[in-house]
Amino acid sequence: MVAGSASSRGKAAFFPANAPRISRPRPNGITSVLDRLRTLNSEELEYLAPYFDIAKIGWGLPLLLSRERVRERVKRYHDVGIEVSTGGTLLEYAVVHNRVGQMLDEARELGFDLIEISSGIIELSRVQIERLADQVRQRNLDFFIEVGKKDPQHQLSLKETNAQIAHARTLRPRRVIIESRESGRGVGIYDTDGAIKWDWVRSITAEHPPESLLFEAPLEAQQIQLLRELGAEANLGNVSLASVAPLATERLGLRGDTFGSIRHSRPVKGPPAAKFLFFLLETYRGLDQTQLAHMSRLPRRTVQSALESLRRQGLVQEAISLHDSRRREYRLS
Repeated sequence: MVAGSASSRGKAAFFPANAPRISRPRPNGITSVLDRLRTLNSEELEYLAPYFDIAKIGWGLPLLLSRERVRERVKRYHDVGIEVSTGGTLLEYAVVHNRVGQMLDEARELGFDLIEISSGIIELSRVQIERLADQVRQRNLDFFIEVGKKDPQHQLSLKETNAQIAHARTLRPRRVIIESRESGRGVGIYDTDGAIKWDWVRSITAEHPPESLLFEAPLEAQQIQLLRELGAEANLGNVSLASVAPLATERLGLRGDTFGSIRHSRPVKGPPAAKFLFFLLETYRGLDQTQLAHMSRLPRRTVQSALESLRRQGLVQEAISLHDSRRREYRLS
């Protein structure tokens, strides 16, 4: 045995012996993949399966295949524990052609788990969206509601977006999807260059719990930025199959972009001051009491009491500063 090996020290192996076991449905940190009908490699699908949750066969793509090919494709995802969703365009097409009931019956028979309800191309009233949600429920299918328009020249305002999200949430969908299209540019929370409009994201998440939302983020740079802002448990969609593994490493802080900076949601008990200090330590790390008091604008006694609460919960530890041995810093455990 090699001296100093993990086994000789009685520690677990550094490289895992098996893929992680995932409890589904995952409560948060959902990754939804956009299936563009590329070839599905069985080996690739098997080892990526723990790192994504839903495959959306986008647009009207299911209509390009025979029924049996669609059934076979859905089954391949089911075999590795992945749910399958229709795209919103498919239901909009069914609405225009007055074939919603038929489309939903056949989607269920073919094995689809989720139906995406959207009005990205056509205009649907609130009453129409409510009726569509009822029709989906009657068939014991789950559903998403997507908010946003696909045409960059005809976008919702931020106020309209928040109002539509609020209405969608009253219908209790699995998640409310924030539209981006597959380009990730000029639609929803993205400007024409694909940069995130942070005032939109912060307004949306201030009014609606992030766990109730799924942000479409087709570009890896967008995924990284949303994880850094919203935490590792952010729900992301329109992810390409090729980006599933990179995104998983970002969630776990295993890439330079999020190494040591990604936030993971952990239950924090106690007063609001304790939760606020925990957030500061997640974001900045290695802060002393003076810095915490300055950044939080809380009295020193409140800071001390909140830190003690976090220590009792095992969330924070005190250590000597690496830069100044006279200082005591606080870091997450």
